[in-house]
Amino acid sequence: MTSLHLYNSLTNKLEKFESIDPDNVRMYACGPTVYSSPHIGNARPLVVFDVLFRLLKKIYGNATYVRNLTDVDDKINKRAFERNISIKELTDEVIAEFHKSTDQLNVLPPTHEPRATFHIKEMLDIINLLIKNEFAYVVEGHVLFRVKKLDNYGQLSKRSVEDMIPGSRVEVAPYKEDPLDFVLWKPSKENEPSWDSPFGKGRPGWHIECSAMSSKYLGRQFDIHAGGQDLIFPHHENEIAQNFGAFGCLMANYWVHNGLLLVDNQKMSKSIGNIISLDEILQKLDGEIIRYVLLSSHYQKTLNWTDQIVNQAKLALDRFYGALSSATKISDDVDFESKVAAALCNNLNTPLALQRLMEITDQIYKTDDQQEKNRLCSILKKEAEILGLLMRENWFQKDAKLSEEEIARLLRERTKAKSERNFQRADEIRNYLLDNKIKIEDTKDGPIWKVILD
Repeated sequence: MTSLHLYNSLTNKLEKFESIDPDNVRMYACGPTVYSSPHIGNARPLVVFDVLFRLLKKIYGNATYVRNLTDVDDKINKRAFERNISIKELTDEVIAEFHKSTDQLNVLPPTHEPRATFHIKEMLDIINLLIKNEFAYVVEGHVLFRVKKLDNYGQLSKRSVEDMIPGSRVEVAPYKEDPLDFVLWKPSKENEPSWDSPFGKGRPGWHIECSAMSSKYLGRQFDIHAGGQDLIFPHHENEIAQNFGAFGCLMANYWVHNGLLLVDNQKMSKSIGNIISLDEILQKLDGEIIRYVLLSSHYQKTLNWTDQIVNQAKLALDRFYGALSSATKISDDVDFESKVAAALCNNLNTPLALQRLMEITDQIYKTDDQQEKNRLCSILKKEAEILGLLMRENWFQKDAKLSEEEIARLLRERTKAKSERNFQRADEIRNYLLDNKIKIEDTKDGPIWKVILD
């Protein structure tokens, strides 16, 4: 198989991927803060890094994937108070909704999905190491990281320390030695979650969570750290700092970041009112359509969510499933060289991978040899698995009155009737299918069909 190459945000280069331990490739991705339903932009890293996880397993046979759940945060406290429910009730509810959404998007469960509140001990262990190594200090119940003690701080974001204060979202407080120093531990207010610590009752800062959970499940140094571009600074930068300060080594060798998602060329915001809740959109669209859209643009580029791109995804999936319905047998035991995997090995080029699926589909429509159709359909099905697509058994049945097998049989009969110039019979079949909510489109590669939605 082609060697895997990934764009490394740490070096700003496309690099050949070489695992620390090829027998167990290790990857960490920042998961959601569970205070509310995720939006469609949050789904992009879930799907993109799910594809990377699938690819790593295909190449290496084994991969460990950790995606955390942040269940202690100011936003969680505020939302629970607004709804007059306990923090546990809120986080359990949001996590259940999150899992339901990931299932609908065909996102595989990660190997480990740790919750922050279950790993306070590991966070305190790292904080104590940072204090011992003089990278952190205690003041007024807070523990803060000394940013300027780390010579290479800013290596990921490519920012100098002097340029970081404006727009860095740091809290300027009188107890800090330096405005850039960030919180590792802070006192809890009344009715906020708190844990005992050597520094007094309190709760962890955001950045220390990921350092604790990644080091516990993946070790102090692992292969890939993934997340959205918006996390590069300060979150990922601070994770790197914590790891250097505590353990003296680089946290991850490859840093992979996905681009933003816009809606009709605008950034999602409450003021505009264009935030698309993932739960709401999944009630209107099949999760596989959403997944296709999220893979239709290269992961590093900005993706613009529009009605047009959604319709294109529907048409493409209709064509794929229409091709699969022409098979009389699909086998798991089919020998072929994966062109989809080759495309993904080139820095997760999902648009090219989808194009490869379409090329196989075109071949299926062109051939009249049923044995060859079956072989190509088997390949199409296996190739799509790497992308987490074509997993539905009832793509058309859920809306159509006829089974896929019956539709395929009627299309073959109609094609035969047209070849024999029996246009009356061909029209009868077309009209019968229309009566059963099936629309036929004749193309140069053969007929394709789609369900007419009410």
